[in-house]
Amino acid sequence: MSPYRKEAFKSALDFNNKPLNVCLAQIAAQQALLAIVKSALSTDLAAHAVHCVASNSLLLLYSDSASWASQIRFFNRAILEKLHGAGQQHIVRLQVRIVPPLAEAVRPKRKPRLPSAENIGLIARHTNQGDEQDVLDTALSRLRATLIRRAQQD
Repeated sequence: MSPYRKEAFKSALDFNNKPLNVCLAQIAAQQALLAIVKSALSTDLAAHAVHCVASNSLLLLYSDSASWASQIRFFNRAILEKLHGAGQQHIVRLQVRIVPPLAEAVRPKRKPRLPSAENIGLIARHTNQGDEQDVLDTALSRLRATLIRRAQQD
């Protein structure tokens, strides 16, 4: 085996955390930019500015909903002036985007709660069993039949 041959796998300890330090530095810079942006906004708007990313001369500001994003767009000039005052002259444009919502967990289908047998019997007694039935009696008789059928299934 040649002494010059390197192994294909490199453990995480061999990296001296340089890639991690680069990522942490980028995150810290983005949080500093976000703090400057939030200082240019009112407190209620600042709560909905969740993240920002600088890309060349463009600052992408992410909001949690479309309604707050449209209101943040009105502060475009104030945000850029605040950034220029903080030494970020290379940023000349601001774009507000919306963070897509996370997918909700699928809830299991719940079983309907049926009335007690006494209440079903009460509905059955109040339905008119005569030949002439009005709309309410017809609806009550259908409800009674459905409740009896569902109670027997459980």
